[in-house]
Amino acid sequence: MRAINKQVIILYTLVITYVVAELLSLKFKMFSINNSANLFIWIVMFFFAFLIARKNYRRYLHKSDKFQTTFIVVITYLSLYFTLGIFFGYQHNVYSMTAKGIVTNTLLFMPIIIFQEYIRQVLIEYSGNNKKLLILITILFILVTLNYSSLLNNFRSSEAAFKYICSDIIPTIAMNVLFTYLTYISGYTSAAVYRILTTAIALYLPILPNLDWFFTGLSGILVPAILFAIINYSHMMLIKNQTKKEEKSNRPSTYIPVFAFIFCVVAFVIGMFKYMPLAVVSNSMFPLFERGDVAIIEQIDKTEINKIKEGTIVKYQANGYYVIHRVKKIEETEDGLLFTTKGDNNNAEDSEKVKEEQIKGIYKFKIKYIGYPSVWLSEALK
Repeated sequence: MRAINKQVIILYTLVITYVVAELLSLKFKMFSINNSANLFIWIVMFFFAFLIARKNYRRYLHKSDKFQTTFIVVITYLSLYFTLGIFFGYQHNVYSMTAKGIVTNTLLFMPIIIFQEYIRQVLIEYSGNNKKLLILITILFILVTLNYSSLLNNFRSSEAAFKYICSDIIPTIAMNVLFTYLTYISGYTSAAVYRILTTAIALYLPILPNLDWFFTGLSGILVPAILFAIINYSHMMLIKNQTKKEEKSNRPSTYIPVFAFIFCVVAFVIGMFKYMPLAVVSNSMFPLFERGDVAIIEQIDKTEINKIKEGTIVKYQANGYYVIHRVKKIEETEDGLLFTTKGDNNNAEDSEKVKEEQIKGIYKFKIKYIGYPSVWLSEALK
């Protein structure tokens, strides 16, 4: 690897300036970078990067093998992704499906992918194996590839922010970590083909699976992780003779427990199981539990409403928020049961009675303090 030079510093500066311009346009709305201007900017940066690297091209070992593996994994993923529409339904593609629209979108998006990944390669080649620079490159391209157009709209409530972070920001981070690794060991082509294939299905298919945010985020995390495990294993096998212990520790199958654990944790947090956690944001039920605790809730439906008695602590939805209060009184009406609720630490009962359909679960137990990160995030986004 070559030491960083002045031309590479200029390239860093250009990429950082682009990111800053995106952030400024988002915050202050002084200007916006439209698609044509965006393409022109990346063309300029690509040619500058090409001039830097053209006399110092690096050869990558087993480059075609890694490219082939990436292609197979991504095609397999896209096939499964489209098949999921059978279960989740399909939606119409928002991009134009006319011949003109397809050509225009191809010219606006596909070259930028190649330019960005080539620039990533040039920066990595001149990183000199410096881990701090590799981390900086990854962060820069995370910021470059974030979808800024929907950023503000998805941070107007804590729920929307959580879904956006899980379905967009975390997958963007996972993919860019993978792309930096792929580029480091095999050049930009493997990362570029990953992005081109996943972009192509979004640009060219008239219908797309209507996946919810959870499965969108889950696939955006698991696919890069699985591909990383496979590529890393094959790369380790190719570059050195390993002992049996080293070979076993680098097998892709060793990552399965980690993936399974991550899936179970995320599924638990979002309520896919019978029990789910809920961070407590007030002291209305003190001393039973208080702000920053996590309440574990047993989820119930209308058929289980008879589990609720006077004195039961329930989770219910009101005005877009979840509340965990104790039932003080139950009334039977023609439209169903009405519940009068009150926080143990409040002086008065809740102002509005709770209907059956508002009840989402029953409090079971608490875990102290671990809910503070969620509470702080919620408050920061208000």
